[in-house]
Amino acid sequence: MSTRSLLQSSRALLPWIVLLSIATAIGVYFYTREKNPLDVDPTILLHSVELTDFEAFITEPGDVASSSNIEVRCRVRSRGSAGTSILNICDEGIPVKPGEFLLQFDDSVLQQDSLAQKIVVANDKAMFIQTKSNLDNATRTLREYTQGLFAQERDVLDTELFVAEENLQRAITYLQHSKRLNSRGYLTTTQLRGDAFAVEKSKKELAAAKRKLEVYDKFTQDKMVGEYEAEIKKQEANVEAATYTLQLSEQRLKEIDEQITACLVLAPAAGQVVHANERNGRENASVIEEGTLIRENQIVIRLPDLKNMQVDVKVNESHVNKIKIGHPARIILDADPSNILEGTVTEIAPYPFPIRWHGAPMEYGTVVTIINPPATIRPGLRAKVKIVFESIPNVMQVPLAAVIEQGKQHYCLVRERDGWRTQPVKIGSNNNDRVVVLEGLEQGDRVSMTPFEFIKRSELPTDEVPIGVARDGGNSQREKPANSNSVSAY
Repeated sequence: MSTRSLLQSSRALLPWIVLLSIATAIGVYFYTREKNPLDVDPTILLHSVELTDFEAFITEPGDVASSSNIEVRCRVRSRGSAGTSILNICDEGIPVKPGEFLLQFDDSVLQQDSLAQKIVVANDKAMFIQTKSNLDNATRTLREYTQGLFAQERDVLDTELFVAEENLQRAITYLQHSKRLNSRGYLTTTQLRGDAFAVEKSKKELAAAKRKLEVYDKFTQDKMVGEYEAEIKKQEANVEAATYTLQLSEQRLKEIDEQITACLVLAPAAGQVVHANERNGRENASVIEEGTLIRENQIVIRLPDLKNMQVDVKVNESHVNKIKIGHPARIILDADPSNILEGTVTEIAPYPFPIRWHGAPMEYGTVVTIINPPATIRPGLRAKVKIVFESIPNVMQVPLAAVIEQGKQHYCLVRERDGWRTQPVKIGSNNNDRVVVLEGLEQGDRVSMTPFEFIKRSELPTDEVPIGVARDGGNSQREKPANSNSVSAY
């Protein structure tokens, strides 16, 4: 047979081959459509109902901390300034033993204050010594007067009185003699009057000496004793004032020396050094390093116990009533997400944190204790905490998106061989992702994840339907409405 004949035969069979191929394709299409109707539209999102363990939980971020944490604070007073600067500080992360160096604050101003205060103390001591000497002198002066000078001066006055009495007796005797001489003519009258005047003078001198002694006994002694006692009291007050002044200056010097001692901070216990940096998201957040100004009583270093670790979590007020002390938790560290840690809720704050701005959510401090923390864990790490507040083993559950709420009834759109079935269901707990189905579905049922693509809400029953009764809610492979709504009731 020639080549030309073969070509003509091939051209005659070509149309029949094409028709046979088309018929085969059509047959395969309809066969597969009848065999597996679910594969006609691969965009349909279905969920197969299975028995699995259900967990209701909340997830919140938190910060890793030590439950046994020794805080090292700044004990240096600011003295009107913004704070005290750090001269030297040990590196973060190194282990320390009790008594080892942690940090040194700047004490140069305190050293100057100490030197100036020592001068003040010395002057106050000199003033105290002087006032004490004045008091001793005043006491001795009183004792000298009462035990010596008083008797000595009284003896002088007694002597003056004795002399005055003696002078008066002489004057009287001499006047009597003068009178006898005058009667005999041996003494003139003028001389006699002179002798009489001498007697009167002696009498007045005697009277003056008596009054002087009497005044000294009645008034001068009391006056002098009163003056000396007043001087003693005055000196006692000066000594008391000098004592208080000296005590105050010495106390001030002691406080300055204590502040100088507080500038050198040693480890109070063994631990790992963690700088207490403020992580509040602000640009001026405090970073602990050399030169940083530290306020009085501000935490500078923490010495955590790495064997007792916890996560500090802030729980929103909408979730705080769901969790209880003792609920289990799973912890995922941002630094090691592949290693999931176990924990337990050990503390829930009774009151929320202060609201930081208007409209801010209310949050409650919650402590999750880490069970068997790994050796690589460190305070300050960020973590995501999943607190499980309800756990039900081996139950049927579906995604929340697959459940339709209509009045007091709930429905699922179940895929069947020839279309869809609107199935009433009774639901239980949910975890914002899945919901437990108590009644209405069976294991192996396939429910639509986007029910409103295949059914309208108006097509749902308006009356309550028993759980065991199914309602036809649409035809098989119903066309998707032009303005379909893929929003679930949850």
